[in-house]
Amino acid sequence: MIPTPQRRVSLVAVLAAALLAAPLGAGPAFAASTSVHVRAATTAGVVVTDDGFGPARDAAARLIGTGADGIDFASLEPVGGADRYEVTAVDGRIRIAATTPGTALAGLNAYLGSIGQNISWNVRNVDRDAALPLPDRPISSTANVSHRFYGNDTEDGYTGAYRSWEQWEREIDELAALGFNEVFMPVGSEAVYFEVLQQFGYSAEEARAWIPLPAHQPWWLLQNMASYPAGTSDALLEQRTELGRKIADRLRELDITPVLPGYFGTVPTDFAARNAGSRVEPQGGWVGFQRPGWLDPNSAVFPAVADAFYDVSERLLGASTAYKMDVLHEGGQRGQVDVPAASRAIETALQTAQPGATWVLLGWQSNPPADVAAAVDPETTFIVDGLSDRYGIRDKLESQWSGIPYAFGTIWNYGGHTTMGAEVKVWNERFTQLRTKAGSKLDGIAALPEGGLNNPVAIEFFAGMAWRDDPVDVNAWFDDWTERRYGTDDPELKAAWRILAETAYALPTNDSFAEAQDSLYADQPSLSASAAASWSPTGFAYDSERFAVALDHLLAAAPAASDLPSYRYDLMDVARQVTANTSRTLLPQLQQAYGNLDRTAFTQLSEEWLANMELLDEISGTQPQMLFGRWIADARAAAADEAEADRLEFDARAVVTTWGDRSAVNAGLNDYANREWQGLVGTYYTDRWERFFQSIQTSFDTGKAPQGIDWYAVGAEFSGSTDTSEFLTEPEGDIVALAGRAQAAHDAAAAELPDPPAAGTHFLSDLPFASVKLNSAYGPIERDTEIGEPAAGDGQPIRLAGTQYAKGLGVNSPTTIAFNLGGRCTAFNAVVGIDDIMNKAGANPNVIFRVTVDGTVLFDSGAMLKGQAKPVSVDTTGVEILTLEVDPNAAASPAGAAEWWDRADWADAEVDCGEPEPVLAVQTVVETRCIASKVYVSVRATNGESTPVSIVVRSAYGDKEFASIATGRNATTAFNARAAEVPAGTVTVEAKRLSDGVTATSTVAYEARSCG
Repeated sequence: MIPTPQRRVSLVAVLAAALLAAPLGAGPAFAASTSVHVRAATTAGVVVTDDGFGPARDAAARLIGTGADGIDFASLEPVGGADRYEVTAVDGRIRIAATTPGTALAGLNAYLGSIGQNISWNVRNVDRDAALPLPDRPISSTANVSHRFYGNDTEDGYTGAYRSWEQWEREIDELAALGFNEVFMPVGSEAVYFEVLQQFGYSAEEARAWIPLPAHQPWWLLQNMASYPAGTSDALLEQRTELGRKIADRLRELDITPVLPGYFGTVPTDFAARNAGSRVEPQGGWVGFQRPGWLDPNSAVFPAVADAFYDVSERLLGASTAYKMDVLHEGGQRGQVDVPAASRAIETALQTAQPGATWVLLGWQSNPPADVAAAVDPETTFIVDGLSDRYGIRDKLESQWSGIPYAFGTIWNYGGHTTMGAEVKVWNERFTQLRTKAGSKLDGIAALPEGGLNNPVAIEFFAGMAWRDDPVDVNAWFDDWTERRYGTDDPELKAAWRILAETAYALPTNDSFAEAQDSLYADQPSLSASAAASWSPTGFAYDSERFAVALDHLLAAAPAASDLPSYRYDLMDVARQVTANTSRTLLPQLQQAYGNLDRTAFTQLSEEWLANMELLDEISGTQPQMLFGRWIADARAAAADEAEADRLEFDARAVVTTWGDRSAVNAGLNDYANREWQGLVGTYYTDRWERFFQSIQTSFDTGKAPQGIDWYAVGAEFSGSTDTSEFLTEPEGDIVALAGRAQAAHDAAAAELPDPPAAGTHFLSDLPFASVKLNSAYGPIERDTEIGEPAAGDGQPIRLAGTQYAKGLGVNSPTTIAFNLGGRCTAFNAVVGIDDIMNKAGANPNVIFRVTVDGTVLFDSGAMLKGQAKPVSVDTTGVEILTLEVDPNAAASPAGAAEWWDRADWADAEVDCGEPEPVLAVQTVVETRCIASKVYVSVRATNGESTPVSIVVRSAYGDKEFASIATGRNATTAFNARAAEVPAGTVTVEAKRLSDGVTATSTVAYEARSCG
């Protein structure tokens, strides 16, 4: 490691701050950390001879190849402290003038967009060998906010844990081209803690054991957990320190502020025992993990620890003008800490180490607490809000956060999920509304996806808001995006993106979720699965059928666009999402087949499910970003030897599967970071569903409940494996052909409703289910008995409040059953209650019965306990879908935990569908024939009744009445169509029995005919 010099405030940093930190709006702009552009005399604010733009020239060459040779870069004076760029044609060359090198790359991207090219987040539409045309008009823009921040704390774990320098270099270039000027940079911070701990009583071995491996480090830096997984080596520390310094220096070269982790008190839990004058506040647990301790910033030793931290940080990573720290993150404990005083102590430590630096906090859940915000100096504090689009409009943050300036932020991705979607329309409206309101402190944007390199259209729209004064016409913007994305004005491509704009990228604001649904193929198997990740949407967030039409349009553009990398990526992503969405179409059908004890249907559907997973694996395998094999290879490449490679592979596997140990899985972290990567889908996810389906097949054989599976053990086995034989490291496959198969898979998965009941009265236990949602652990729904034990067919006769019923449905909550009535029935009747078999000591079921018709609740029983029964009568006139739900009523139970077994009954559940339609024994034959080159439609109706009938025949070419047709006789006629050809059609025959007036109508079809 490098010897420790005394820390000094960099003169370069001070000069940079003086030159560049003029505030644009309400808050402090983070000054560039190390670089200064010495400006010569200006002409209209442009300095052509500024050598400080060499980093922009180098980045341009990396981004666009030889085209960069025709571009001159120049310095542009800021106006009112605002970043800006101008692209013009000067002396036969392209000139990009900008306030910083990073902003110059945003100007480059704007110019490329004007010629149908684009630097996107994970795939580029750039002709690297073409000579670039001169702009036909000036292209310019001025930022409307000072802060353009990128980086969720967790992104480095979910996406970038083992990024190489080459990957980081590409990421930095792309973020600059998108206009960001502040990037969170945690790489190498573990080495800072490693050195600091050794100054305060810890051995090197103890310090290494406390530091998690890279994929789990973000949550350690957030003070959520420590020591898992252990295994950090000196070589890894040195490698990541070197990488972190290289990243931070590159950001500085481009005048992008590297926002580094600051020190707010995270220590091992035994720190106080080793350091006199310290007091450590226990922080409790976090999702199955034990948190590190919080060194009370008011304790005597805190300033020394903070001073050591910033000293080592500056030496290893360089100084910065912005440091991120989040006290009390996600449930941290205040305990006996005077939090306002602690906040001032944290602030003092930062200002002592780096005068004028900004403390960056995350707006998330209840953070920052109001007393923290009130305690600190707004001039050196900035909040990146992660919830600007999550709830109702947050228009009182100025008072809530005591006047601290903040960024409008979004987290459109959680855990690195591969799902498509974002709240683009919400951003478009809210950002300007909040920025321009009276007294606004909004002075930034913050792109905070937990996982990166997804939804490139989302980050491009969001980043662009910082350069637009007003909301845009979203449809027009997507049309323009399409032209920039593909370099063509293709109507099929535009139609596809219009649909995507109206579905996945038009998510409404939602208190619970800011992303679209994930894939149930990635979920821990269950017939009641609703979301692979805890805290994710449990149903479709948009019209999935409408979304699927976008794939049709993309495929229609294949002949012209299939050579474009951007097209191939987008086709992969949409085909993958369409295929993933079939999981939510197929699972209710699997539930229904299981509930009906229909083994044939269940087997067919489970085979279709697994085939779709295989297709999903192949689709993802066509793009390098979607290869689990690369994720593993990158982790292993960071190791110094084979043993360390195995540890790093475990780290990389675990974070996207079990996440942690059994306690973390039980607390909800399992599959939190699910993603549809080739290799992960084809092995781990597929293996789980195969095991699950086999357990149900075995239960069909034995008549017993499905055998439980230890899913944590399955995940732990996978995480601990080093078998990569089925993981691609290079993309393969024909995405156009695979997308066509995705279309077919979508069409095949569409559920067909069973026929509605015929006329008459029908018990629901005799009708097919349109859909079923249940927890298979309690067994299938039983027809005409209570549900019994988990095996099929083991229920007892239904008894409610002492009365036995021969017909009905036996269920256990939570259960939802739907029936297709097709508008034919007028009434639903039943008696509901807890079966009398639960009338025993220790059983305390508590459920709610609901009846819903076409989405409207018409009956709610309220809480029902054992021994109670209640009649139900609901008008179903004109109703298409009747839904019966039993809710476990968790809110009424102690601590919200519902009685796990309740045996609820829908006794004598029946629908009245009116009188049966009369049927008469009249057989009709319709034929077409040619006479003199004209088509005739011939009809013969034979009376099979025992008494005469009258018959009326109606067609498109005329009607014919027969007053009386005797038994066994025919009513025969032919209609002249007066045309040489006719389309297919129908003939209606109405027969009336003359003895009693009973009338029946039938319709008979005929085929098209040509006599030409």
